[in-house]
Amino acid sequence: MPAEIMDNITIAPKSASLASPKLTKAKASTTTMPSLSLSVSYGCEHIQEIFKQLRKVSLREYALIQTSIHDRHSVISQTLRSPQVASSGRPVPCLTPTYLCLQCPSVNTPEQRDDHWKSKSHAFCPKKRKYDDITSNEDPRLVAANTQFVPCRAIGLRGLYNMGQTCFMSVVLQSLIHNPFIKAFYLGEGHKSSTCEREKEGCTSCALDEIFTEFHSKEITEGYGAVYMLLGSWMGAQALAGYQQQDAHEYMQFILNSLHLSNGGDSISSSNSNSNPEQCTCIIHKTFYGQLQSTVTCDKCRNVTNTFDPFIDLSLDLRSQVKKRKLDGELKDKDIAMELKECLERFTGKEKLAAADYTCQSCSKTAQNATKQLSIRRLPPVLSIHLKRFEHAKTATKLNTKLSFPIHLDMHPYTTAVLAPKQVAKDRAIPSPHPPSTTYELSSVIVHKGNLDSGHYVGYCKEGGDWFLFDDSKVVLVEEREVLKADAYLLFYVVREFDGAREP
Repeated sequence: MPAEIMDNITIAPKSASLASPKLTKAKASTTTMPSLSLSVSYGCEHIQEIFKQLRKVSLREYALIQTSIHDRHSVISQTLRSPQVASSGRPVPCLTPTYLCLQCPSVNTPEQRDDHWKSKSHAFCPKKRKYDDITSNEDPRLVAANTQFVPCRAIGLRGLYNMGQTCFMSVVLQSLIHNPFIKAFYLGEGHKSSTCEREKEGCTSCALDEIFTEFHSKEITEGYGAVYMLLGSWMGAQALAGYQQQDAHEYMQFILNSLHLSNGGDSISSSNSNSNPEQCTCIIHKTFYGQLQSTVTCDKCRNVTNTFDPFIDLSLDLRSQVKKRKLDGELKDKDIAMELKECLERFTGKEKLAAADYTCQSCSKTAQNATKQLSIRRLPPVLSIHLKRFEHAKTATKLNTKLSFPIHLDMHPYTTAVLAPKQVAKDRAIPSPHPPSTTYELSSVIVHKGNLDSGHYVGYCKEGGDWFLFDDSKVVLVEEREVLKADAYLLFYVVREFDGAREP
């Protein structure tokens, strides 16, 4: 299948992958409105057929309403349930118009409507309109002048301009833009720039909200300049200021922490900081937060000590795995790629601790040999995996080891339930901290090309059923096999089944 470049060609994705656009924060258009005929089609092309089918039903219902209005007495006693007599359940007659709240099922008199607005700030219809008003020739022009057409194909497929070695930022932002949980949060008005107190301080969450608005409200294929995100990153981290190439993993850690602080999270250095990350309700913790369990067993008395550590991403060491395969004589053929499961098995494998590194409390606090093992106690909805390809010792080097990774990843063998079942048995009273499924599906891949001095970042993201390559402002439709052959640096897996009601 030939690649289609988004800078020049508009790609029409499959209808199944179309996402609902964001309908708010439409900027005022500076272009002149074209002349409109009296016949205006409301909505997108997908619901025009529904409007045609409902036209006859609507006309019939309207005729019945007109008949009822003309046949009945002009003074009609309306009823509503007043809060003062709610206990009795009796309706209260009212000769004045009643008003239905647009945000809750409350029916109010004019006086109650005003009180309802003051207490809850809920909206009511501002005025009654005659039938002639809503069928006048001015109505279509009024609607057209105050609305903006939002195509259903605006699904966020846009590149980001390189503003001076900012490819490290672009690939991380693309992974967030196509993250289903982050997308649902921002398209659902999870962060409102109009009420954000950090907007003037270079808020990265406001900048990301603007990116989602631009990407999902206009069907534009040229790139987008994330200037406010770049400025917010510079203001948030002095090390990022300037036009030097940065590490994508380090930027990912920065932007996740910045979004955490911008969406209700506490700073670690703050006096009001919550020491328990599980209690943080920000979108970043809900999406990326996981927990590791470290189990240390004394070789002498078999005493077990467990500690728990939060994580946002798993950092897997490639160099130690390469050394292990060399010792085992498995690297005779250089074309044989290492597998991701090998790195995960080594990450959760048993490790011997020397007596100098461990003091057993049960052995009279004496130094003892011990065995340490890591396991995943809590799996996050989105699992991010960092592959350590860069080593900064005496000289900085990059490890170009080939690593194969699957589209579907089963994390069950690396959980505490499998590796430390006795501990799980003790904690049966505690609800399972895992999502209902431990099977994950690949969502995004970040690749570093070249060497440390003159490298470049590109990213692969899945939108609907298709994979796309994001290379700065260029967006190319690619096949799945190209993604699986990439030299991955960061991997993002999304859990296949998720029940938001299940919290640890």
